[in-house]
Amino acid sequence: MEKETRRISLPGVTGAVLCMAFIPIILINLVLIASSYINPGELPGVLGIKPAVVMSGSMEPVIETGDMIFIRSTDPGTLKEGDVICYLLSGKAITHRIVGVTTGEDGQPRYITRGDANNAEDRMPVTSEQVQGIWNGGRIPGLGHKIMAIQTPMGMVLTIICPLLLYIIIDIWLRRRADRQQMMQAVMEKARLEAEIKAMKQQLESGSGTPGDEGKTTRS
Repeated sequence: MEKETRRISLPGVTGAVLCMAFIPIILINLVLIASSYINPGELPGVLGIKPAVVMSGSMEPVIETGDMIFIRSTDPGTLKEGDVICYLLSGKAITHRIVGVTTGEDGQPRYITRGDANNAEDRMPVTSEQVQGIWNGGRIPGLGHKIMAIQTPMGMVLTIICPLLLYIIIDIWLRRRADRQQMMQAVMEKARLEAEIKAMKQQLESGSGTPGDEGKTTRS
């Protein structure tokens, strides 16, 4: 018994790969955008994880400029000296290490912070309301530079529009080539069937002989 096989086309495989790659990215971006609108005073995040791009070298060599780091939401009351935290100052995210913990006039903790590469502590103590989370070492070196480049008009053209147009062009070319191959196969199949039918007719005609010849004998 012959098994039916299905041909897997390259456009279908390529489309599936692109969908698997882009759909999670799109969904995460939508969640981040929605989170930034819902909580404008906080870093946007997904499931308690907040991505941030490092724009300075104040934490080198632990964190390099251009790294993408991941901040985890935490209870500010559990923070201690030595923890690396991310906090907001005038809308700007800063990731520095806690070098001391004091108590403010309101009885709430204040965190004295400093960048590992800096010689002086940050000018103002950090309040619990400013804390966005703790950094536990999660980072992707250099990814921040790439993300910032993608966000420029030229970066969007080179990384999104051009690949999409290239995929569309290749998909159209492959589909047309497949259609031509199917047409050629159909023509060849038709020619083969016609040849078989013609051969069968010739075989029948040669085997039946001339009508009325049966039963005749030759007299000498």
